[in-house]
Amino acid sequence: MASPETFRAYQYESYGPLEKELKIQSNVPQKKLGAEQLFLGKAPSANEPFGIGFDAAGEIVEVGKDVKRLKVGDAVYAITPFSAFGTLSEYFVVDEQFVTNPSNLNFDEAASVPLVALTAYQGMFNHAKLQKGETVLILGGSSSVGMYAIQFARAVGARVITTASAEKAEFVKSLGANQVIDYRKEKWLDVGAQVVLKKNTGRFVTILPMTQPVKEAEFGAQLISEVHVHPSADKLASITKFIEAKEVKPVIDTVYPFEKALNAYAKLKTRQALGKLVVNVQQ
Repeated sequence: MASPETFRAYQYESYGPLEKELKIQSNVPQKKLGAEQLFLGKAPSANEPFGIGFDAAGEIVEVGKDVKRLKVGDAVYAITPFSAFGTLSEYFVVDEQFVTNPSNLNFDEAASVPLVALTAYQGMFNHAKLQKGETVLILGGSSSVGMYAIQFARAVGARVITTASAEKAEFVKSLGANQVIDYRKEKWLDVGAQVVLKKNTGRFVTILPMTQPVKEAEFGAQLISEVHVHPSADKLASITKFIEAKEVKPVIDTVYPFEKALNAYAKLKTRQALGKLVVNVQQ
């Protein structure tokens, strides 16, 4: 498959609400490929003007002269750095260092993995340093990041406590949660989960910006860090090993055709999705 001179992509026409200003552009010009970059088809692109999307999966259709690890025809998945997003398109350019092979996933499954799985992986292992036999409290176990966090924790032999609504309790248990706290009826501080965040040994990691300091009287645990996901082919390869071993699985709520991508964002705003929302690009 040769790389095209133009392709379709979702881009903002001007500043404003997504549902009004994000539209399909039919003739987005192809950018010149850098020496260490790949050009992927069957999914997304990092191009001007302002696009949208951080992760994707597709087939490599062209490689730069210094690309060594991957080749044309390889099926891959990728995450872009925050400075180069725009994957909601038919094609996109990405540096080789952010790309790896998902050996046993289809494109829909693979596209659902990188951003949320990397966020959970880096939070659990690079920041919190979770170990076998420890107990972890995951706030928001039915969120896309929470689903991966539960599975990673279970895979390394940790005990998992999580918060979720009653209707999602059995689902998060199926992913590996040992205890589920219904956040609508109970406060996790009142049902024993606070022991996870005990002084001296407890570690607190968040993927949300901290607008005010964590009160030591409530937690006691040390705030390790706020997680800002870093794109990495090496970390994606580690996640792939968990998936290959069937210790972690992608969870998809709905797959939308490319022309209906705005429906995916409408569903996202309802906060009712159970798993990732995927946009499938058919050419």
